[in-house]
Amino acid sequence: MKKLFVILLAFAMLLGFAGCKPEEPKVEKQTVVIWHTYTEDQTATLERIAADFNALHEGEIEVVVQAQEYSGFLNKVYESVANGVGPDIIFNYASTAAAYVGATEEETLVVDFDKYLSQDFSKLVAPGIYAEMTDFKDGKLHVLPMVTTGPIFIYNEKLFEQYGVEVPTTWKEVFIVSKTIWEKSNHTVVGFAVDSLTDFFTTLIMQHGLGYYNEDKTSVLFCDGEKMGFLLEQFKIAVQEGYFQLAPQSGDYNSSDMNALTLASYVGSSAGLPYLSYDGIAATSLPREMDEGMGVMDWAPAWNRGVIVFKSNEAKEAAAVKFAEFFLNEENNAAWAKTMSAFSPYFATQQNADYQATVAGNLALTALAGQINYAGVLPNTNGAAAIRTALEELIKTTAAGTVSIEEGLAICKAACEAALSE
Repeated sequence: MKKLFVILLAFAMLLGFAGCKPEEPKVEKQTVVIWHTYTEDQTATLERIAADFNALHEGEIEVVVQAQEYSGFLNKVYESVANGVGPDIIFNYASTAAAYVGATEEETLVVDFDKYLSQDFSKLVAPGIYAEMTDFKDGKLHVLPMVTTGPIFIYNEKLFEQYGVEVPTTWKEVFIVSKTIWEKSNHTVVGFAVDSLTDFFTTLIMQHGLGYYNEDKTSVLFCDGEKMGFLLEQFKIAVQEGYFQLAPQSGDYNSSDMNALTLASYVGSSAGLPYLSYDGIAATSLPREMDEGMGVMDWAPAWNRGVIVFKSNEAKEAAAVKFAEFFLNEENNAAWAKTMSAFSPYFATQQNADYQATVAGNLALTALAGQINYAGVLPNTNGAAAIRTALEELIKTTAAGTVSIEEGLAICKAACEAALSE
């Protein structure tokens, strides 16, 4: 009886403890904010993926998608992040992430993805892509690639036929064709423009072997020698005579002028075709060679846009990276590449049937495919963004004639050296 009493007492105590079991602490819901500047269709895809993720993590994580103005976007992000009130995620280039990598861990404002990832991304993409993902002064993983795009030559084949010109394959032919269209249209249709002056001139610089950085990255090479002066002079003539335009006449991109039939061709992103609505949309790979005897190399910019997560606290950072992995899985990455008219850098996505069908039937991707094998990127060197700004200023001021080409090159080189020394 004594033994039975002890057993019953123990059983009663067990029931008592079970009934008084303390509640597990509630997990605080994490809100992850994304800022972007995408089109309506692109926003719809992003919001759909975010909604799917939120449904899987209801009560734990909520991803909020917020559209922002394109103009001044990166400046707004930088100021907001520096003041601790910015987004948790943006989608941009490795060079953008580089601006947030400080000399110390405390000064770095972007997350090291390796701290939170559930898989080894070095095995998911080509070595060259992964190299750019970690090409920062601290050697850490600060960006996860989403898609690869690049500039292509976009033109109006109806206008080309109307004015009796052929599709150019060299930059010299671009100048000739553009001038012909300008003159035959009685100065109503500009022949050529570029969405990014810096990327256009970077292409010319690399194709003609001018070089970008010196060996120890204390200066730039493209400001030295006669070739850069020649390229700037040809561009200046084209702008001042009217058959090249420095900036869009309407909107932020040249697609607006293409749709208005006041522009016959431009170099713009392969992802920009959804913005075009005119009759006669056509595209091809970038031209090469400015003039005989200058020498030419195979090179075209590769724009590897990726996910960047900003530092906050460990719980929110982990939640943001969890969404990044979901966003980049095979199904979602294929959908995003389709929406962006872009290539996917992921081996798994490249084998996706829907993705393969997208590439085969896409005008922009077909044009991009013609140059993808020799597409390249520049190092994410400290000061890279400032160098791009200095190069753009050089192009604009010399084209406008506000400074001489010789003076402009000297100003640009000094600005670049200052940026590299910071």
